[in-house]
Amino acid sequence: MDAQSRLLGAAGPAPHWGNLGAWISKDNQLSSSQPYNEAANRLALLHAAAVGINERDSLLELGAGAGASLRLWASQGVRNIITIDQALTTLPAEFKGLGVNHRGIQADFDAPWSELPLVDVIIAVDALYHARSFGSSLGNIAAQLTPQGRWALSTLHINTELTRSQKAQLKTQLMACGIAWSGVWHQSFSSVEPPSIFENAGLAIQRIDDLTESVLAGFALAIAHRKQSLSLSDQLHPAWWKLSLTARLCRSLVASGKVRYVLISGEKSA
Repeated sequence: MDAQSRLLGAAGPAPHWGNLGAWISKDNQLSSSQPYNEAANRLALLHAAAVGINERDSLLELGAGAGASLRLWASQGVRNIITIDQALTTLPAEFKGLGVNHRGIQADFDAPWSELPLVDVIIAVDALYHARSFGSSLGNIAAQLTPQGRWALSTLHINTELTRSQKAQLKTQLMACGIAWSGVWHQSFSSVEPPSIFENAGLAIQRIDDLTESVLAGFALAIAHRKQSLSLSDQLHPAWWKLSLTARLCRSLVASGKVRYVLISGEKSA
């Protein structure tokens, strides 16, 4: 097990989740004690629910990481899955021979992809803001969907009322966490003129869910809760310092109102 997964309290066989999660209880309250793998699983399920994924769908996932999500999609009955990530995602061993047809592609989200079949659904869980160009990533998504294709993605939305100095400070903070300023969403939710970056890409938004509290605030609380059960040597581990830095940034972003964490879903434009 890798150090980050161990420090986060990952359990069970690999692969393990490597993205943020939604720390909410069954009664929709923040739950800092919720196990990390459950929170990550819940965030992915929110994407699946947004597109109404079913066993007949072919799925393309952006940012599948080590492949923990493949276990989830298989449990939802999905059998045809393509994954794209900067590192090659492989099918977990337990699914080989169970009828899951998986193809892993190593590529950037915003660069031209190799020729692939069109898919019914594209999902990007906590991934697109690591690309250099949000618009190019959206264009790739639209080009890979069938005419009635559905999509769901989570990303950061920048408060459009920030001053120039606030934007400069925020840009530096995000860069420290490997997030490109051009890789996040900057337009107003209600912007009509000019056309939104989604419209230009060929994607029609049907729903926007604000998950700032459950994801960003939830992660900060979960890290503080997890710290209580770690030894001093674990707290000094470089992987824990990185997690602590991310938690501190999440706490700061929520308090300042500079950023929202949103789940956006819709269909390919007609």
